[in-house]
Amino acid sequence: MTAARHLCPLAVLAAPGCSSPRVVDPDIVRPGPGQRILEKLPGPLLGPFDSYADALLAACTRILSKPHASAGRQDHQEAGTFWRVSSEYCAWVYYTPDDPYLVSKLTDQSELDPLNRSKTCLLPSEVEDARYPASSIKYVYALHNHPHGTSLTKGDIRFIVQEGVLHGFEFQSRKGTVRLSIVAFYSHDVTNPTCDGFHQYVPVTGQLMNWSPTRGRWKCEQTGRVVWNEDATEFYVEPVTGACFEGTP
Repeated sequence: MTAARHLCPLAVLAAPGCSSPRVVDPDIVRPGPGQRILEKLPGPLLGPFDSYADALLAACTRILSKPHASAGRQDHQEAGTFWRVSSEYCAWVYYTPDDPYLVSKLTDQSELDPLNRSKTCLLPSEVEDARYPASSIKYVYALHNHPHGTSLTKGDIRFIVQEGVLHGFEFQSRKGTVRLSIVAFYSHDVTNPTCDGFHQYVPVTGQLMNWSPTRGRWKCEQTGRVVWNEDATEFYVEPVTGACFEGTP
């Protein structure tokens, strides 16, 4: 995932290096013909929810229901084909002064990779909800899907740290402290995708986690820890396995 930048108009048909128009979906916002990359996402699409966990899981189901959001497992015999047509979708879970958690509209505006080695959804840094001033909106989760279910990338980690600098890494809700994080959803089923799990990184704690449903409950496993240098300009991922010391759902 990458913060929105000015690229070629995504809706221009046959423009060099640009994507073709896609079927209109009221859940998804995209730049129109000749327009620049979106820098704000309208909201809400889903909600309100009493908890950020409820908002997160509702968003997982909605995002993975979109066309080509899953490319299945990488060891599938047609994995290459599924990957070529797959898409990343992204959105925000945000908090408002009235205390509900909401999910913004989705976008699938992307940074094109001519060699098709990666999929990237350009998530705008701001949500625009006409009911609230911009300064009152708090940011909880940067959401997107990983078609092959791979772990969070270095770009994902850098992105959410940049967003934390912009919006804050945590805030006080009426029920306690809420910490900013980034999430990548995945499904193992290409034909009938379901929310099979998600990867999460919480900058405040440094935890990298993988969540998956087990016998009707969500199980969390820590997969690593992000360690930054003193200048906070570079980092490495320290392998860590075991139970999560801070959970979400």
